[in-house]
Amino acid sequence: MLQPMQSQRLDELRIRLEAAGCVFDFVVMTLDPTATPGEAEHRQALQLLFEGIEERARLGRLELIAQDSRFAKQRWPDLTPDFAQAHPTALNPIELHELASEDGLLCRNFRDPPYGTQLQVTDFREWQKTLRLYPDEGLQVFDWVGNADTEPHRSTWSSYFDEGKEWWGVWCLTLYNPRRNTLSALAASATD
Repeated sequence: MLQPMQSQRLDELRIRLEAAGCVFDFVVMTLDPTATPGEAEHRQALQLLFEGIEERARLGRLELIAQDSRFAKQRWPDLTPDFAQAHPTALNPIELHELASEDGLLCRNFRDPPYGTQLQVTDFREWQKTLRLYPDEGLQVFDWVGNADTEPHRSTWSSYFDEGKEWWGVWCLTLYNPRRNTLSALAASATD
């Protein structure tokens, strides 16, 4: 059974990262200590992540409409994912260490999205800690979109990823940490 993790610290981190220009959406869930999640549970984590993404997009649209009623006629992209079309690839131990590396692509993209941020490596470490992204703890990580340049078909299950395919890239991972009994999900897609 997945239970979204809720804490003041997590909320404060999310707000601070968003204010600093972070483009990553993420969710952290706790698991029943007896659970051994498989792909079905990873899909559930993905679903919870996208429910949050869709809700934030809805609230953002309402805010824009409140500022300028002309936005009420705006046609918004449908972000509804087709999870049946999403097919994960498990990361191997070398890829897991690269994922957690401060010199790795995830850290670089976290700190340097298209419009830049003031985020530092220390912010990445805090985010990494929140996600329980510790490769030496028996992590099971699924990549749901692959490389947008070499595998563009892997991310067609949601229009959320369309902008990132233009230039910057796309991310969508689920991470199970058996030592911490957590299942996290993250996604990002951005363009200039």
